[in-house]
Amino acid sequence: MEIEQLITSLTELEKLKTVERGLNVGARKESSAEHSWSCLLIADLVIDYVSEPLDRLKVFEYLLYHDVVEIYAGDAKFNNPEEMKLKQEKEEKALEKISSFLPNSDRFQRIMSEYEHRKTRESEFAKAIDCIDSCIRNLNDENASNKDGFTESLIRRKYRPHVSKFPVTQELFETLMGKLVELKKL
Repeated sequence: MEIEQLITSLTELEKLKTVERGLNVGARKESSAEHSWSCLLIADLVIDYVSEPLDRLKVFEYLLYHDVVEIYAGDAKFNNPEEMKLKQEKEEKALEKISSFLPNSDRFQRIMSEYEHRKTRESEFAKAIDCIDSCIRNLNDENASNKDGFTESLIRRKYRPHVSKFPVTQELFETLMGKLVELKKL
């Protein structure tokens, strides 16, 4: 390992802090880095309620890296068909670019492939947590409303396949959805 390669990797990955997501934190947009941190925190709390053994470190690896491609691809909002059309191509190019400078790109590519293709129970759990985080962020967003294009049916269609794989994430999702509807945030 060369120190310059390590510095390049660290400075490039740190740019995740600058990627804005569609959700708000107070008066500003949430960053993808904040989202990743929140997912890690949620996973750490929720994993203890999963009835089957899951490798916590693998879950953390998936959540730590799951959105780093957004450094170059940006965050695609799933209520925007134009952004979603370009998402896969942009993320594949971003993955290639990130892999070109990481010291252990094989490990990174394995983590990303397992996550994207849901090859492990841990990757399925990580994806469920990714969905739960967005619901919690909306619940905490004082400006969220049912006028932003994220409808209950759209969110259910997008998230249910993932959250339904674990009883605890299914229950969390249904409870959060009920609260979001009650508060007219969906």
